[in-house]
Amino acid sequence: MIRWDERKDRWLIKNRGISFQDVADRLIDGRFLDILENPIRKNQQIFILSIQDYTWVVSFTIDEKDVIWLKTAYPSRKFYKHYRGIHEKKDDTESTGNGD
Repeated sequence: MIRWDERKDRWLIKNRGISFQDVADRLIDGRFLDILENPIRKNQQIFILSIQDYTWVVSFTIDEKDVIWLKTAYPSRKFYKHYRGIHEKKDDTESTGNGD
């Protein structure tokens, strides 16, 4: 189960043009690039996703009932530099069937 704070979701929609529902749909479909430990908050992890042709970071926690709590989402220049091209290459391979 994936959950989030509704006030934070409204803030993200208004200020960043993305919703936690958008993120959750991608996660459920397995459309994320990586899962890492959060380098700033030791009790959190981060999903790395390609959204709106850019690399986004979504921090989250997992509670004692194995519920994933999404905390925030933001575009990341640092992770874009590291992950750019990964999502596009995957899409190209899938569309041609042979990687050419």
